[in-house]
Amino acid sequence: MTDKTYQIRPFAPGDGDALAAIYQGAVDQIARVDYSEIQRSAWLSIAPTGDMMETAYGDGRLALVAVDHDARVIGFSDLKEDGHIQFLYVDPGAAGRGVGSSLIRALEGAARQRGLCRLYSEASETALPVFLKQGFERLHRRDLKIGDVDIHNYSVEKRL
Repeated sequence: MTDKTYQIRPFAPGDGDALAAIYQGAVDQIARVDYSEIQRSAWLSIAPTGDMMETAYGDGRLALVAVDHDARVIGFSDLKEDGHIQFLYVDPGAAGRGVGSSLIRALEGAARQRGLCRLYSEASETALPVFLKQGFERLHRRDLKIGDVDIHNYSVEKRL
């Protein structure tokens, strides 16, 4: 279901804490369907803080946030100069409303305007369907370790 009671806007200084909270909530609540508690705990051990998000999103990449009718941040994503999407996270309370897909579409539009020939990312099991729905191709599964915990994601790519 798509619910367009939200808007996409550029990241603004001061958004970092909301982004960090969304990251943590998405991993803890949305990803529980696809990852064990041990895997989610490991994933959360490398979660960015609000200050880390402020620094990352101050590096020149395109950073977008979705905000609801109360201007509350409910999702975020980004686009690096080479077409890499590092983050795509949605607040658990906004899951299933098309927020992730809208963010990807906005990034794709910006990538096309910039003359990029591809978008690529490392999608969690949970985010993979969102990327595939937007025309990304699953290239391969990536088996990783966070500390001593096995976890996986997928390399995905969309040629523009």
